[in-house]
Amino acid sequence: MKKLKRRPVRFKGLTVGLDVHLKSTSYSIFDIRGDEVAAGKVESSVEGISELLGKIGRKKAQFVLEASGSSLWVFDLLSDHVGRDQVHMAQPHRIRPIANSLEKNDANDAWWLAYLQFEGRLPEALVPEGELRELRIMTREQRSVTDRRADLVRRFKSHLALQGVKISTNDFHTKAVRRQAAEVAHSIPGARGDALRRLLRRIESLDEEVGYWEAKVTKLCRDQPEVQTMRKEIPGIGPVIAAIVYAELGDPSRYRSAKAFACATGLVPNYRESGGRKMPAKMSRAGSRHARWALTRAIIGCSRCKRGPGVMVTRWVNRRLRHRPKKHVRVAAARKLAEGIWRLFSLGEEFDLAKAFPGGRSA
Repeated sequence: MKKLKRRPVRFKGLTVGLDVHLKSTSYSIFDIRGDEVAAGKVESSVEGISELLGKIGRKKAQFVLEASGSSLWVFDLLSDHVGRDQVHMAQPHRIRPIANSLEKNDANDAWWLAYLQFEGRLPEALVPEGELRELRIMTREQRSVTDRRADLVRRFKSHLALQGVKISTNDFHTKAVRRQAAEVAHSIPGARGDALRRLLRRIESLDEEVGYWEAKVTKLCRDQPEVQTMRKEIPGIGPVIAAIVYAELGDPSRYRSAKAFACATGLVPNYRESGGRKMPAKMSRAGSRHARWALTRAIIGCSRCKRGPGVMVTRWVNRRLRHRPKKHVRVAAARKLAEGIWRLFSLGEEFDLAKAFPGGRSA
């Protein structure tokens, strides 16, 4: 049942909605009564935003932007000018009037942002600052470099498979296997041999980048107790996974419930209801895709465990694989980990394997 939302306390000043793009920024200014008193467009640059601030003058104002790749620098600039508490960042996927508008344009988007903030109904997004922003940048760079290296390794193995050659083990990053791969690459003549040797050099150069970012993340995470706690208490979560989850979602205790934290990862099912019938839909995919990737990789990591709490998770997954697709089961297990993380930080509860993944004992 929906609860009545009380009328919020009005902001005693101007409310400015900004729709920021790479070249231009549209703005809409509301007065204290909720009437639009000015609207227009300025250049998306320091000079353009300064021009807008000059129009506002010394009047008290709050600003609202939509989270995007081109709005973070505007957020920082406005925070330095008017204070962090007067600048708000909106979650785009939760603003339905903008997404479903039949007359969608930059001016209307800026108007809706100002209106929702004036009414106190703006769904705000997490804006990482300080060390949290540094950690998010590092983890995303680390994942990007690791994914590029994995693609090159797959291409290298594909070339070998076309030659009917197999290396001794799946662990491509050990010294013995690398030595064997180099010998095989130098023994194959022609264009395929050239391709193998060039791929191997590119893989080795990416190894240095992966090591660089791993060292940076490890050093920064030493002063992050949330990351260390996740590593110790949650099965399948190592230093990289813990760093990504914390960098993308922030402090779990800021969410109102375990389900709200799980919704922020997008690892929840959607439903469509019509005529009294509720029909399941695909996973919501709302929130951070990097957090989704990290939690599902934690489940995959548990499947490789031969002892410890990860075995219990694997048994729970394997039982459900008999009746449901693999992706669905992994998503359900990852959602259980997300809810356990919230309970760990918000309620102080230890992660209960028997409750989250019943039906087996850890080895």
